[in-house]
Amino acid sequence: MLTGTIKAEFPEDLPARLIRGELTLARVFGLDDDALYEIAQVGYGLFNSGNLREAKQIYSGLVAADPYDSVFHCHLAAVHHSLGELDHAFRHYTEALKLNWANVDALVGLGEIQLSRGDLAAGISSLKQAIEIDPSMQRARALLRANS
Repeated sequence: MLTGTIKAEFPEDLPARLIRGELTLARVFGLDDDALYEIAQVGYGLFNSGNLREAKQIYSGLVAADPYDSVFHCHLAAVHHSLGELDHAFRHYTEALKLNWANVDALVGLGEIQLSRGDLAAGISSLKQAIEIDPSMQRARALLRANS
């Protein structure tokens, strides 16, 4: 059991660099993309096994560590979506798309929420965009068929 504290020295301009997006918390603490994606695999396993609250914790941490990663936002959105937390899911799908407009999983998730909220034009547009990017996107095709 650890009983001490860890004291690290950080540059004075660290908060400003974080705010400007020049640096992420992941980099401050020495986590590279490989380490972050290993952690994401744990979250993915939790998500697929139905441990949604635990998966949410993992992906929330990953988004905090690297808020510029589209995949982390998309996976956090999927967890929120599965939990019925649609406002949070919508926000993270949208953020994922700001970071990578071609994230087809985010497009489909966003489209599904738009359809469920009665915004058919936006939902159909999101799903069609996903299919244009990835013609094999069966979930988008099924949602379009169900809403035609």
